[in-house]
Amino acid sequence: MFPALKAFFLSQQKPPIVIKKFFENEFSEIYLWHMHSLMSAFHTHIQHMEKEKNSIMELRDYWHKSVVMDLVRNMTSSVLMCKACTCLEYLEKWMTPMEEFSTFTWMDLSEPPEWNDVEACIKFLGEKGVVIDDVKCFDQVTNLKRFTERCNRDEEFSGLQVHQKWTKYFEKAKSIACYSELLKIAQFVFALSSHNANVERVFSLMQSQWTKERNQLSVESLKGILFVQYNLKDMSCKDFHAYLLSNRKLLGKISSTAKYRWADKEDEEEKQDEED
Repeated sequence: MFPALKAFFLSQQKPPIVIKKFFENEFSEIYLWHMHSLMSAFHTHIQHMEKEKNSIMELRDYWHKSVVMDLVRNMTSSVLMCKACTCLEYLEKWMTPMEEFSTFTWMDLSEPPEWNDVEACIKFLGEKGVVIDDVKCFDQVTNLKRFTERCNRDEEFSGLQVHQKWTKYFEKAKSIACYSELLKIAQFVFALSSHNANVERVFSLMQSQWTKERNQLSVESLKGILFVQYNLKDMSCKDFHAYLLSNRKLLGKISSTAKYRWADKEDEEEKQDEED
């Protein structure tokens, strides 16, 4: 591919000077191969970082342990080092806002939580208006610590995403009293979006529904379609059919006329007639 590109541009009568100088340089092919390797690494890392349901803890951990180290390995010369450093500086600029949430690192449950780390979170949340009872939380953290020590020996548990680990813990608890304060912390953390890829996915779904042929869809109808498509996308058609048949209340709403705009108008007219 490179010889063909080089021959093409150099064969032109008036090629751009920058491109001409680039292909005349004996290191041009090496540089292109390096950029190819670098872009491939970027693509792989972006795919991982924009994985659905990634938490801010997973994003920060992957950034420090994988992205930075991979770029550093690509620094094989002073020129390439300069380029890699520029990439790192750019990425660090956009990762800076994530450092605000570094106090929540313990929530990845890769290690048993320490009370000092949890206490820092309680202070952080207090400043945000989220009140955590530290007395109750201390006992709950003790239980969580025992749970983590026991479960981290299991490779299957260690391979779960962070939100799945917390779901396991909440399911194992006897009652909400065993994790009420930890639940408040989890609700705050998992409400934070680690990237905007999920928003872009919703926009893509919206564009596939709100087309030129279907431009009369109401906002409520579109919202309902997107809600079903996004939240039930892991459910097969067979499972979705079985779910609908088992939910009579939902079937009643589907078959009713309440979802149509003309039905709302008729209800309003009836109310006005009754008032008159």
